[in-house]
Amino acid sequence: MTARRGSLRRRVAVLVAGSVAVAVVLVAVLTWLVVSSQVRASLDTALDREATRVQRLVRVDADWTGEGSEQCRWAAEPACVRLVEFADGLGTGTGPLRTTEAALAVARGDQPRARWTAGPVRVVAVPARPGEAALVGVPTRQADLALTRTAVALTATGGAGVGLAGLLGWAAATVGLRPVRRLDEAVRRVSDSADPHDHVDLSSTSPDDELGRLAVAVDSMLVELAAADDAQRAFVADASHELRTPLTTLRTNVQLLTADRPLRPETRAALGAALGEEVAAMTRTVDDLVELAGDDRARTAELVVEDVVAAARAAVAAVSRRAPGVELRTELPDAPTGVRVPPGRLGRLLDVVLDNAVKYGAGGAIEVRVVRETPAAVADVVVTVSDHGVGIPADERQRVFDRFHRAPAARGLPGSGLGLAIAAQVVARAGGAITAEARSDGGAGTTIRLVLREG
Repeated sequence: MTARRGSLRRRVAVLVAGSVAVAVVLVAVLTWLVVSSQVRASLDTALDREATRVQRLVRVDADWTGEGSEQCRWAAEPACVRLVEFADGLGTGTGPLRTTEAALAVARGDQPRARWTAGPVRVVAVPARPGEAALVGVPTRQADLALTRTAVALTATGGAGVGLAGLLGWAAATVGLRPVRRLDEAVRRVSDSADPHDHVDLSSTSPDDELGRLAVAVDSMLVELAAADDAQRAFVADASHELRTPLTTLRTNVQLLTADRPLRPETRAALGAALGEEVAAMTRTVDDLVELAGDDRARTAELVVEDVVAAARAAVAAVSRRAPGVELRTELPDAPTGVRVPPGRLGRLLDVVLDNAVKYGAGGAIEVRVVRETPAAVADVVVTVSDHGVGIPADERQRVFDRFHRAPAARGLPGSGLGLAIAAQVVARAGGAITAEARSDGGAGTTIRLVLREG
């Protein structure tokens, strides 16, 4: 992890430093080109000025030959001068003012002017008298010296800029990747300790930039992982506690049935019946646990449309067969009413809610009511199941949907406390809501709000 973190910092530093360095080099090169062009343009301007002066001298003094000034010893005026005729041979003369083809072309009148550089001298050829051309030269020592100094200054400045770019790149990578390092450290701590309760330090991050949003997202993910881990641990602990009692009873009954001491037939039959009841209760508990675990995994399942009226009639019929002595009253619409629910879960939802009402209804009547709200709301089909039993205290109404939770008044009754938890998961996946409330005439009511089929 450390190597990868350093590698990322190095890559960012190289990227930033390289970008700044390229910019510095480009500025230095462009500066050099501009300065060089300006210096050489100034040199040519001075040379043209001297050439114009020589042309005037030739016109004023017909006998002026320019001899004796060919050595080009001075960096400024007077310039070195030499007159050539078109009849002169190529290469005549000495020093930088030797006759060239360009000079002869100007003397013949083939071109008005010609420039070239001969060693350390810049030379221009201009027309003088008919058939003659004047070669005027200006040394380039001062211009070359200025360009050399400019090159040295730009090289030094560019090198310092590249070095500063490296420092800035490293600093930018260090400061810019600080939230990433914190994320890396937090993830490594969670990975090493297998404990997601650690959090990312968000004090130095801004939620308005990408890194800040990434830090917030990772911290939120850790919070959700911690909540899931706590829920899993609690689920395992509660399941273990819930299964311990029937397992103990089973072990005791099995020991009694398999003991060497003879048992009376009625005692053996009672033990067998109790054994069967405990096995059935434990089977239901295990089935509920599997169902809850499956619902936890299938949070992204697609919803389908099912008829809540038909599902309510089927659930009432099933409960009537299981509890023939309980009166079930229904108030259902005549027309089918489609709601959006997870596939195959609507019947299970109504079944567990009705079972819960029968179990805690103290043998009284159970009312089942399905109403479509008008005007349509976000969750606009309401299913109400009411009983006349022990009721639900106000401080227990939110907790009755927790796994394994049982109100104090109901702890003497059979059950594991998983039915309403299953119902709450089904309703949550359907995008609805489920609540429990006390009835004014005694008993309790469970209200389920489901989303009506669109259209």
